[in-house]
Amino acid sequence: MDAAKVRSDFDEIARLSDPHDEDTGRYDAFLLTLIPENAKTVLDVGCGAGRLTAQIATRNREVVGIDLSTEMITRARQKARDGLSFICDDFLTHDFPSDKLDCVITAAALHHFPIDEAFTRLLRLLAPGGRLIIHDMRDDSGILDHFRSRFALAQVGVERLLRTGNPWRPRAVRAAWERHCAGETYLTLAEARAMANRLMPGAQIHNHWLWRYTVVWDKRV
Repeated sequence: MDAAKVRSDFDEIARLSDPHDEDTGRYDAFLLTLIPENAKTVLDVGCGAGRLTAQIATRNREVVGIDLSTEMITRARQKARDGLSFICDDFLTHDFPSDKLDCVITAAALHHFPIDEAFTRLLRLLAPGGRLIIHDMRDDSGILDHFRSRFALAQVGVERLLRTGNPWRPRAVRAAWERHCAGETYLTLAEARAMANRLMPGAQIHNHWLWRYTVVWDKRV
């Protein structure tokens, strides 16, 4: 992971994006159902502008979001309140005050980290009996996946057209995302399953229509 590039890319994306035009939260409701009701301490890794993090924070729950991007965290901190805080730092090296978290979630961020190093860190932070939720980008594999992606892309365009009157993000925002994604690689569903079987035996794996997968794993006591 080139932390400096990731930080720079998302600083630019945050500056260019309209905070009132969020179109990346379509799986938020699903992810929220995975947070254990009795989870009192939750960490959101790669929290961005804090949209999902703020939804996780409920009464009697301490939620922390961490992200590399200064601009993203500046926006996230506008959502801060009692029980909800944000850290601008590298998740892999930050000195967390607690290593006994009830739940750790990372959404659309794992592909920025070396997987084995990131998992070791996640495991260390999670309390026995705690839950790890990994939600990330999925690469296409095979003709069926590529065919499905064409329909999914059209669906995204129609949804955005109905919401904003334009099927496309602003040109500058699209260009920033294209520059960021140009050198990225994502796991296929088969690779995600292999990762889960190797690192998180017994995990539940969900495959989603719009280029995402989710792994849910409960750490044994």
